[in-house]
Amino acid sequence: MTPRHAPAVSFKDRLNLLFKASAVENPDRPGTFTEYTPAQVADEINKKFGAGSITDEYIRKLRRGDIKSPSILMASYLAWFFKMPLDVFDAVTDDQPGEPSEIASKVMAELQRIAAVKSPQHQDAEPNETVQVLARSASRLSPQGLRRAAAYVQNLAQVEQMEGELQDVPPDNR
Repeated sequence: MTPRHAPAVSFKDRLNLLFKASAVENPDRPGTFTEYTPAQVADEINKKFGAGSITDEYIRKLRRGDIKSPSILMASYLAWFFKMPLDVFDAVTDDQPGEPSEIASKVMAELQRIAAVKSPQHQDAEPNETVQVLARSASRLSPQGLRRAAAYVQNLAQVEQMEGELQDVPPDNR
C-alpha cells in the first residue's frame, strides 16, 4: 500500500510536462512547437534571483530524474519560471512531501491536455499531398486570383455540406 503522502507522479514527470505544455509555436514551421531549453530556463531564473541560483545542468538532472526531489527553493524557482503555483509539484521535495491540492490536480490535468495538443502525435506528420499541391498552385496566383480561389473553396464547402444534408433525407422526401 502506498503511503498517503506519496506523490502520484514524480517531480521529473511534472517538470517535463511543464516544459511540454509551455512549448511555443515555431513561427517558421506552424504547427510545430519548441520547448524551452534548460539553459534558457536557468538564464531567466538567474536574472530574476541572482547569478548562480540554478544551473542548466541541475535542470537537466531534474528532467532526467537523476535528482528525484529538489529543495523547496529550487522548486519555487521553477514554479516562478513557468508561472505556476508551487504546489503544482505537489511539494514533492526533499524538504517536505505533500499531497496535491485540488487546484494543483486541476492545473496538472489542464497541462496534460495542452501538452497533448502540442505533441507531434496529435498533428499530421506531413500535410496531405493534395493540400500541398493546392498550396503550391495557390502560391503562383495573383492576389485577385487568391481571393477568387478562397471564395471558390468556401462555395465548394457549402455545396458539400448541402450534399451531406441531402444524403440524410430519405429519397422519397427529396
